[in-house]
Amino acid sequence: MSEEIKLMQNRKVWDLVEPKSNMKVLGCRWVYNIKHDEKNNVEKYKSRLVAQGFKQRPGVDFTDVFAPLVNFDIIKFLFVLLVCILGWNHAQIDVKGAYLYGNLDIPIYMQQPEGFAVKGCEHYVCSLHKSIYGLHQSGIQWNIEFNEILFGLGFHQNELCNGLYTKSNCILLVYVDDIVVFSKSQSDLENSILNIKIKLEITELGPFNYLLGVNFERIGDSVYLHQNTNINKLKTGFKNLPRRRIALPLKVGCILPDRIKENEIIETELMRQIPYKALI
Repeated sequence: MSEEIKLMQNRKVWDLVEPKSNMKVLGCRWVYNIKHDEKNNVEKYKSRLVAQGFKQRPGVDFTDVFAPLVNFDIIKFLFVLLVCILGWNHAQIDVKGAYLYGNLDIPIYMQQPEGFAVKGCEHYVCSLHKSIYGLHQSGIQWNIEFNEILFGLGFHQNELCNGLYTKSNCILLVYVDDIVVFSKSQSDLENSILNIKIKLEITELGPFNYLLGVNFERIGDSVYLHQNTNINKLKTGFKNLPRRRIALPLKVGCILPDRIKENEIIETELMRQIPYKALI
């Protein structure tokens, strides 16, 4: 939690002001999470301060909320095309505290975080300057700030595909704070990452192999998409549950009588005449 507060202080997320009677002051709370890598190893224990954005008033405390993201099908397609077929280099980076880069254009006030109220100013409230997590507009404000940074580095946004940016022999795919970088040469790849690193605090994750719960494993000229990490995470979560035998309604290997089979055929034909699936 101290690390999160220090990050917010460095980003100048808020100033303390005296509360006024006409102020709408949001609450906040700490949210905890354990981050894992692609092999399901514990990467770090994370604390995040989240504003109670559900108390915001539409049209007063926020307006636009849509933040474009790259389609996951585009990620899969470009990985196969650029990496497996064309042999491009690739890497993945993560922006630390991405939302805290976004600038707020509407006054938002929030209570001081629990356990970190400034001594002598406990009754003061936070006047937010940055788009803290939990606010409705945080996603789009981060996207606006990130676009300005990329445009300044010479990247162009694809008009037909959200979250896709290009620059000569380099392609970026952006999903919130996860960025996948493809480049024809290793030097261009490293230079692109270095230029972003000058503007943003990032973590370099190495070659791209895990995103949104999906593992990207390249073997030869083929790519295998699987969810071993998520499956192992589920196994870890359920391994301590009590094990017990469950009796099935029918014995294993039980053969149904012909009459039941005939009824199933009739019911199947009947259901074909009632296209519930097509309607849905």
